Amino acid sequence: MVISLLTLCTVTLCVPQGPDLQASMKQMSEATTALASAIEKHDADARTRQLDALDAALVTLLGSIQRGEIALEPRTDVERLLGELRGTVGNLRKPLPDATASDAWDLGRLRGACTHCHLQVRTDNAERGLFPNRGGAVFGHLAIEQQDGTPQEDRSGAVVFLESPGLESPPWPRKPVISQKGRAFQPSVLAVTTGTVVRFPNDDVVFHNVFSLSRGNAFDLGTYGKGTEQERVLGTPGLVKVHCNIHPDMAAQVLVLRNSYAAISSPSGFWSIAEVPPGEYTLRVWQGLAEPLQQTVRVAQGEALEVKLKVRETRPRVQHNNKFGRPYKNY
Repeated sequence: MVISLLTLCTVTLCVPQGPDLQASMKQMSEATTALASAIEKHDADARTRQLDALDAALVTLLGSIQRGEIALEPRTDVERLLGELRGTVGNLRKPLPDATASDAWDLGRLRGACTHCHLQVRTDNAERGLFPNRGGAVFGHLAIEQQDGTPQEDRSGAVVFLESPGLESPPWPRKPVISQKGRAFQPSVLAVTTGTVVRFPNDDVVFHNVFSLSRGNAFDLGTYGKGTEQERVLGTPGLVKVHCNIHPDMAAQVLVLRNSYAAISSPSGFWSIAEVPPGEYTLRVWQGLAEPLQQTVRVAQGEALEVKLKVRETRPRVQHNNKFGRPYKNY
């Protein structure tokens, strides 16, 4: 049975629960359901109408949050998720040549962002259900301790992912981006599936030379300037350490996984993995300075499994060499 998104969202940590919120939630619920139907039926006009309705509801809700009319905590996470949803709506307006793959991907991202928001800001999800999530979900808060045991305030950038024999996902149909801006990589942590093409645009005012010496995914994109970009296929599972041969402080890490059931923790440590088929999995945690962590979890249909995780940063920070394997010169 499909449960109305309005029913699910009206009893949340949103305050106040006024007509504007209820109208937005109802509009989002109806548009999401109708959108999936329009895509399945290849009805372009209905698709556009529902995307317009969904975008309008997101704009209204985001504006209410920014004006303080609705209180959602943590606000920055919610605003980021609503921004991701608007980006997904934009992608759904522009299917790739392989529209079947991109539509399935974009709808999955939309449902995943909705599920993430519900799990983070609502209570009693077990009673309300997880619509529009399909299957089950795994979520929780990650605690990160420094070497001396002091809690880390910023708990972002850890990758939580699931593994199971034979569980594989195709490469991402839409190319993820690692931008170069302000002499830094943004984002600094990314998790993708094997064979995904990653874009590396230079959005900075200076030249960069993006490279990696990681086994199985080594590359050198050469030196290129503002407004240009390079791409790279990451075809081997494992950790890819990305650097700039000009600026030694620039670093990004890409975890190449066999399936798409993965999440990256937010600054508050929250993470969620949506649309998980029922079954038993090995849940693993990767964090750049911590020892890997793993445990067995069992996911049930229609249920959200909460898992509390904690890692400690025991590994020292090590200065990497340039692409020639030698220390950087002063610059």
